[in-house]
Amino acid sequence: MAVKPALTDLPIKTADAGFYRGFSKDVTIASKFIIGGLVIWAVAFPEQAGSVLNKFNSFILSNFASWYIWVVALFVLVCILLAIWPAAGKLNLGRDGEKPEFSNFSWFSMMFGAGIGVGMLTWAVAEPVYHFGNNPEVIKGLTNGGNADNIRMAYKWSFLHWGLGAWACYAIAGLALAFFSYRRNLPLTIRSSLTPLFGKSLSGPFGNVIDIVAVVATILGVAQTLGFGVEQFVSGLARIGIGGLQTAEGTASSAGIIVAIVAIMGASTLSALSGVGKGIKWLSNINMVLSIA
Repeated sequence: MAVKPALTDLPIKTADAGFYRGFSKDVTIASKFIIGGLVIWAVAFPEQAGSVLNKFNSFILSNFASWYIWVVALFVLVCILLAIWPAAGKLNLGRDGEKPEFSNFSWFSMMFGAGIGVGMLTWAVAEPVYHFGNNPEVIKGLTNGGNADNIRMAYKWSFLHWGLGAWACYAIAGLALAFFSYRRNLPLTIRSSLTPLFGKSLSGPFGNVIDIVAVVATILGVAQTLGFGVEQFVSGLARIGIGGLQTAEGTASSAGIIVAIVAIMGASTLSALSGVGKGIKWLSNINMVLSIA
């Protein structure tokens, strides 16, 4: 049976002019309404929102936790197989003959900054300390929280969250986007990576739903990371002697939160507007050098 030619054209309706020029209005506006609704709900009714979202989170954990573990394990296995498969290792993710746009250092810096930079700097000490007090082995009675026999377990669970599993998830998503966008010339959206399964049907509402889910999930994930970054940013400013940014309990005050968000989002917006090759690259390089220092 003859193999069907690879799909290299996935038309997506985008705006020709105006504020949304070059973007899909269906995806962009729907994502804005969902995120805006969640933000307004959380601000106006924080206790109700917290209760509902915690119940939703508990439902996901109780019903899909084992599935999640097996999927992440599969991602790790796929990454290992791709790494040792000679043909995959030699495949250029750009056009044939194209050279890398960035140096290895800049590329790793941007990966670190966009991936786990804030989380790692925030939790590099906090998470092992937390697991040293309590973790699944302690719950099972196999080790004792806060004792020497629990040290290895504390690091085991920390590495589970920040080690091969986490990077395998990044790698699978990144490879899929890169392959179908730069090798197959498809739009740089999550739906493009699913074309082998769903083909041309992704041009319409079905593809829009996939991209909306991806946008909302990404923004919520970035918001959580930004929250960690804000607390760390305010603590750092207070540490070097800038007052008025923390409460008596040592947490970020309203003024501190506003200052941190304006500073962080301002730098992020300027770097994004300047493009990957300029602001994002240089901010990532500076970030990596400062982190190492």
